[in-house]
Amino acid sequence: MAQTADDPRSLGAFTPVLALHAICLLINYVDRGNLSIAAPLLKDELGISASQLGILLSAFFWSYTAMQFVSGWLVDRFDVNLVIAAGYLLWSVATATTGLVRGFTILLAMRLMLGIGESVAFPSCSKILARHLPEHHRGFANGVIASASTAWYNPLFAR
Repeated sequence: MAQTADDPRSLGAFTPVLALHAICLLINYVDRGNLSIAAPLLKDELGISASQLGILLSAFFWSYTAMQFVSGWLVDRFDVNLVIAAGYLLWSVATATTGLVRGFTILLAMRLMLGIGESVAFPSCSKILARHLPEHHRGFANGVIASASTAWYNPLFAR
């Protein structure tokens, strides 16, 4: 039996959810890169050194990389909707709070927290796609989500 757009497991019925996840991943990549764009102003305003700036720019990746394993484990053991909601909430709080910080230490904590929050995105999206789409649609859906990191993101910052 052929699938139709009304079939709950068809790509057509899942397109709004797929678009939402792709947009979230686009924002994910903007958030992780926005500090580098503000770096010259940040150094002056917060009075941080070049080495401190280097630490801040890499801190996100320390927690993001380490938490990928933990996030995958959490997604496999708990409700993926709760895991992704908790991660996105943590990521949102870290992003919002970043604009309020007045020193290196708190900004470092926010960058680490951002990495932890964003680390749930790909494992959660993969789990959601596997749960809701038949195997023959998953490659395309994963491609749409992965394109958020390159095809959509780079033109936003090209000069």
